[in-house]
Amino acid sequence: MSPVWEAAMAQRERREEPKRPPVTIKGVRNRLVFYLDDACAFGDILADLDEKLNGAQARLLSGAQMDVSVYTGSRDLSEWERDEVRRALSRTGSLLVREFVSDRGRRRVTYEPRLVYGPVRAGQVVVHPGDLVVIGDVNPGGLVAAEGDVYVLGALRGIAHAGSSGDREAVIAAADFRPTQIRIADIISEPPEERVPGVAYFEYAYIDGDRVQVDKLWALNGRRPRRRSGEGTRGREEER
Repeated sequence: MSPVWEAAMAQRERREEPKRPPVTIKGVRNRLVFYLDDACAFGDILADLDEKLNGAQARLLSGAQMDVSVYTGSRDLSEWERDEVRRALSRTGSLLVREFVSDRGRRRVTYEPRLVYGPVRAGQVVVHPGDLVVIGDVNPGGLVAAEGDVYVLGALRGIAHAGSSGDREAVIAAADFRPTQIRIADIISEPPEERVPGVAYFEYAYIDGDRVQVDKLWALNGRRPRRRSGEGTRGREEER
């Protein structure tokens, strides 16, 4: 058989690899990971996402609330594109986007804020790698910790640790600031001075130099520019 004929037969027998779908869904640990093909148009991703969420897989993706990670490969999604993905997934009523993961250049991870309904009771520990928002009280003996900011929309009477991975720009804020201990990055601070019972102290804690300072909550907005949740926090690897 001539080399030309062999090449022709090999070309004929070669099978085209199946095309990768715009969206692939896998279960990883205790969450779902949506892998978005970084080589196709974003409109195709939205169309495939809509088909999966409303087609044959709709029943599997509904029910109890489940955390979702969105992996975008070498693609960096714009804020508008992220919002579109969030909206599509939120329509199921059970899928909650916790983070977007990209490996373009260096690995970038943005964690969605975690919302916790209190009270956080004595002995409870709540930890999150992004910003943490507690709606309710943190009681004495309770611990809340985040690699980003900690916001307590209630009374903070327990222990709070912000910037747990070393972020000194993180803050701790509460509608009633009465912690037993606060910590930002590697700096620990004792409780504020004696508090008057029945008076709510709308305050926040931040690092100034090498000390933790406490100021009125209204001053937070002017102290630093607003940042996205998760900026400056440490990312974690996902199984792929």
